[in-house]
Amino acid sequence: MLKTRVLTAVIGIPVMLFLLYVGGPILVLGLSLFATVAVWELFRMLRGHGISFFPFSGALWIWLLIATSLVPSATVPVIALGGVGVALIALVNRNAKAFEGAITTSWAALYLGLFFSYLVRIRQDPHGMHLAYVFFFVIWATDTLAYFIGRRWGAHKLLPAISPKKSWEGTIGGTVAGTLVGLVSAHWMGLGIVTAGLFGIIVSVVGQMGDLLESSLKRYTGVKDSGGLLPGHGGILDRFDSALFALPIAYYLLKSLGIS
Repeated sequence: MLKTRVLTAVIGIPVMLFLLYVGGPILVLGLSLFATVAVWELFRMLRGHGISFFPFSGALWIWLLIATSLVPSATVPVIALGGVGVALIALVNRNAKAFEGAITTSWAALYLGLFFSYLVRIRQDPHGMHLAYVFFFVIWATDTLAYFIGRRWGAHKLLPAISPKKSWEGTIGGTVAGTLVGLVSAHWMGLGIVTAGLFGIIVSVVGQMGDLLESSLKRYTGVKDSGGLLPGHGGILDRFDSALFALPIAYYLLKSLGIS
């Protein structure tokens, strides 16, 4: 299992770094492809639990949200029009669970489309490539150290009802790792050492909250992994759960610091 995880990371990380290096429409396209797979994973998870979901309209709404990140002023109209569109689908659909589908589809569009769009926004900053790289380095360092420390020394369960394998030891170790990445990247991001450390610890903690959110969703729908696209890592939702939840926080933190 460990060998498979490492092999998948060796392949997947350069792909992500390339998308961040190029940025612009290529990054939008890559994120849209990731989101499309995530929509299918979510559809399968919810369908297996008898929950209604509109995958095609949801995917279209998500694509538009990611694409409009290149023109931020269009984001609010896309959110509003997408919401109206999903509501109309619920109105004309004779399925008794149509309104449940409208709610789950709207949540998925905001979670995947809007949250992914913040990565494009960060990348558009003049120093956006560095900022985006550091963001993912913090996320990856947190995930990696939390995994290994939790396996080796994890004795105190964090939230066993949601994620039985996560421990306080792994969580603290991951947070320390993410904070250190922020600290050593201070000059690269154009931040002071204290501010960079704050960025690292906030992204690390919020990222782990995103991991727990997805664990809660998997627990609710009764699945172990969101999908099998990434051997050893599960699906796209499994791989991006930490980053998705942390992206808007990172964006507005950077914005408040006058960086993005």
